[in-house]
Amino acid sequence: MYRVAVSRTALAAFARVALRVGAGIAFAGSCACRPATRPADSVPPLATATLTHPIPFNSAVPQLTRIGDDQEMATWLERRADKGFRFRAARRHGSTWAPTSTIDDSVDIAMFGADLPGVAPLPGGALLAYWERFDRSNDDPIATRIHLARSDDGGQTWSALASPHPDGTTGQHSFMATFPLDAGLGLTWLDAQKQQFHPAAHADGKPEWRGAIGLRWATLAADGQVIADAFIDPITCECCPTAAARTSRGPVVAYRDRVTPDVRPEDVRDDAGSVRDIHVVRLENGKWTQPRRVFADNWVINACPDNGPSIDANGNTVAVAWWTGAGEHAHASVAFSGDAADTFEAPVVVSRDAAAGQVTVALVDNGAAAVVGWLEGGQAWARYVSRDGRTSAPLALGRAPNRARLPRWLPSGDGVLALWTQTTDPTRTVRLDHLTWR
Repeated sequence: MYRVAVSRTALAAFARVALRVGAGIAFAGSCACRPATRPADSVPPLATATLTHPIPFNSAVPQLTRIGDDQEMATWLERRADKGFRFRAARRHGSTWAPTSTIDDSVDIAMFGADLPGVAPLPGGALLAYWERFDRSNDDPIATRIHLARSDDGGQTWSALASPHPDGTTGQHSFMATFPLDAGLGLTWLDAQKQQFHPAAHADGKPEWRGAIGLRWATLAADGQVIADAFIDPITCECCPTAAARTSRGPVVAYRDRVTPDVRPEDVRDDAGSVRDIHVVRLENGKWTQPRRVFADNWVINACPDNGPSIDANGNTVAVAWWTGAGEHAHASVAFSGDAADTFEAPVVVSRDAAAGQVTVALVDNGAAAVVGWLEGGQAWARYVSRDGRTSAPLALGRAPNRARLPRWLPSGDGVLALWTQTTDPTRTVRLDHLTWR
């Protein structure tokens, strides 16, 4: 559950993991209004049909994005024969896939199982791609820089764009999410501007990261150029993915916050215990609202679990899914909002036992329900949950690696397009399933 870079810097990144885990992990019991799994009641079971796609064996961090009417684009990292990755993409129109294109090809492309690169549509029909490369300018083993590119021909060719964080600071820049704006695109990420890496901070030579990771965002014009950037929340959990969706009242970003009262970002210690629950903010009239907690799990932990939320919206209806280690055992839940994330209804636990999380959620039936995906017991699972709490029986999709974040699942026709990574020893296979419940 802790962030490990699968690359030539894996051992160095593991040093940070060991430092966090070595400090120990503390859990706080959830509040008295703990969510409960509600029994299935007249909800048809989920069914699945496997669809074809061009993603090869042993590819990593797949993502599927809607880029137009009846059009999606798949992205993934393809391992090179030597070191590094190729960032690849393919467009789907109906059931037909266009030829695969290469967005980037480098030994420096960063790959983390919970951190998904991807694409997003720009106003006017262009596409924006976003991903990370390792920053080799200092000794920080997990320092990365965000890279952007634009395509004007439906994803066949790509042109590099300027970085969304031009301040030149080293450190982590990762876990991105995008959302549409009226005249451009919004991009969020976790940013280490207030954090410093000390390679030998301890007597035993172990490194330490001092200072906070924060939630940052940039406004991009229709051509993909960065107009402005700023921090939304200066102190957040260090390496849990962010998620975003647009409501009728503006974009909403979901993330794992870190409650550290009366502490400056520069003074935050990554091994200090704090409440790390899921929060949301909304961009309304040009300003971000104050962070609101989706549910009071009251989870206290002194390490980052690499496990962020997922969000989807339809009008003012919002669904947020997340994972927490609070309570008797770790579990995945979903909660609905009918007022663009001002308030949330009581959550419903979707997992069966001790879940591994890495959740995804898609609103369906005009916002009356959601299909939630999560990892548990070495398998990927899916469940239909209505806003009134009725659920289908959980559907096991197949074996899956516990640290591979599930990408966004997309409503499609009478069901949901579900992309996920299946473990088929000794290889991994990306699956594209069409989930239905009628």
